[in-house]
Amino acid sequence: MRIKVSYLSILRDVTRVSEEFLELPQGSTVKDLVALLVKKYGEGLKSFLDPGTEMGQGILVTLNGELLSSNEMERVIPEGSEVLIGIPPFGG
Repeated sequence: MRIKVSYLSILRDVTRVSEEFLELPQGSTVKDLVALLVKKYGEGLKSFLDPGTEMGQGILVTLNGELLSSNEMERVIPEGSEVLIGIPPFGG
């Protein structure tokens, strides 16, 4: 199945793209997508997406416009979905 993945903020710098289309097997979850992205982009992206790291705990993921919590990473991605991944802005 084909999905669109968009990257925000520093993840654009790491991936060097603002968005891309990916092919995933039917039944893939958001967690599967994250694993694929880490494999594709390497350790530079892993530090941002790994929930075991401080930065990874603050990752922002939406699936078709719906903000997902960290316990929703097992959600199956429907065909034609748009996933947005980013780091929320910090500062004051």
